[in-house]
Amino acid sequence: MRTYSIIVVTRNNAEGLGRTLQSIRQLNYGQKETIVIDGASNDNTMDVLAANKDLVTRFVSEKDTGIYNAMNKGIGYVTSDYVVFMNAGDCFADSNVLSMVNGSDGDIILGGESYGGKVRMVKPQMSLYDILSMGINHQAVYYRREVLQRYGFDESYRLIADLKSVIEPLVKDKITVTCVPEVLAVCEGGGLSQQRWKDIRKENRRIIEEVVEPYYKTDYLRFSRINPEMLDDFAVLSAFRSVYPLIRMISKMLRFLNIKFKHIPLD
Repeated sequence: MRTYSIIVVTRNNAEGLGRTLQSIRQLNYGQKETIVIDGASNDNTMDVLAANKDLVTRFVSEKDTGIYNAMNKGIGYVTSDYVVFMNAGDCFADSNVLSMVNGSDGDIILGGESYGGKVRMVKPQMSLYDILSMGINHQAVYYRREVLQRYGFDESYRLIADLKSVIEPLVKDKITVTCVPEVLAVCEGGGLSQQRWKDIRKENRRIIEEVVEPYYKTDYLRFSRINPEMLDDFAVLSAFRSVYPLIRMISKMLRFLNIKFKHIPLD
C-alpha cells in the first residue's frame, strides 16, 4: 500500500488550519503523514496544533519568503511515496480521496477541484497543451516523491511555480501524468491566482519560453489565442461579466475559422 505525505502550509490562519486538519483526520486512508509548515504565525496556530498533536507528524514554524518557499521546506521532510500540498483552509473533497488516488498510477496524478465554489475537472487524459491552458491547483496534484525532490518549486515564480513543477518534468523527463476525473479538493477562493490574472499570463508565457521545446512552443502560442476555455477564464477572472456573451460569440467564431482555415498561418 502506498504512503502519502500531506504538507499543509499556513501563516496566521489558525481557523483555516483547524478545518484542514479536521479534513485530514476524516480521511479513511491510514498510510499517511501530516507535515505543517508555518510562516512564524502570531495568532492561535499553536493552540490548533496542540489540539491535533496526534495527527501532525512534523511541525516547523519559521519565517519564509512566500508560499513556494514554505512548500520547498516541506519537501525536505517527506518520507512517503507521494506528496500533496494543502493551504490552511483547504480541505479534501471527502474521506475517500486518498483511496481514489491510490487506484491510479503515475509520476504525477491530477484531479479536479472546487475553487471558490467553481468546479474545474480534469480530462481523462491531459496533454501538455491541456495542462498549460487549464493550469493546475496544487491541492489536487499528487507528486511521486522522487519527481518532486528533483524539481521542487521555482521560487522566482510568484504565482504559478506549481504549474511549472508539473510542466518541467513532463517535458524534460517524459514522466507519466495520470488523471482522476473526480473532485479531490475544496479550496478557498480569492487568492492571488484570481486577483492577478495578467501576471499569471506573463508567468505562463515564461514557462513556455524556458521549458517547452521550440516546436511545441510555436503550436501552443498559436492555438492558445483561440482556445475558448481560456476566453471563458478571461471573462471570469477579469470580472467583466457583462461582456461574457460577446466573448462567447467571438470564441465560437474563432473556433469556426480555425476549423475551416487552420492551414492558414495566423502570424
